[in-house]
Amino acid sequence: MAIPRTVGTAAGVAAVSLLVYSAVGALWGLLRPAYTGTFAEGGQVVIDSAAANVEFVSFGSFVAATGLLAVIVSLSTYVLSPATRGPGMLWWLMAVAVFSAFSFLQVGTVSAGLLHDIGDPHLLSEGDRLSMVPGLDPGVGWLAAPFLAALAYWCSALVTPETEPGQLPIE
Repeated sequence: MAIPRTVGTAAGVAAVSLLVYSAVGALWGLLRPAYTGTFAEGGQVVIDSAAANVEFVSFGSFVAATGLLAVIVSLSTYVLSPATRGPGMLWWLMAVAVFSAFSFLQVGTVSAGLLHDIGDPHLLSEGDRLSMVPGLDPGVGWLAAPFLAALAYWCSALVTPETEPGQLPIE
């Protein structure tokens, strides 16, 4: 039994999207800004005053990266798979963008945690330098990727000229 072309294409789009988002998410996690500070008396960390807008930069870069990837995936799908064009693929790309953005955030969080790991807190001594990446709750940022995926796909459909049928022979 052969798998229908539409199902195969949809599965391929999901697989490629998850892989690309995960790879870029890992890179994003490594590049996320972090708070740096000094371990002080009483188990407190004195944060450097230069660390401003760490959360906002993380949020903005999450939205920009997932949105850009969504546009790339949806335009690539539209161009490379004309047989599957239609509302079904539009909705599928939106769903894939949501799951891929989740994958992006989870992989990025893990890679940031690995880079900025403080180890065993009981082994820290006063004066040690630490770096910490705060958690990120994207909130409305979750909507950027599916919205931009749908917008790019729909705009592609809007500007693509219809192919005209061949000339009928005159009898």
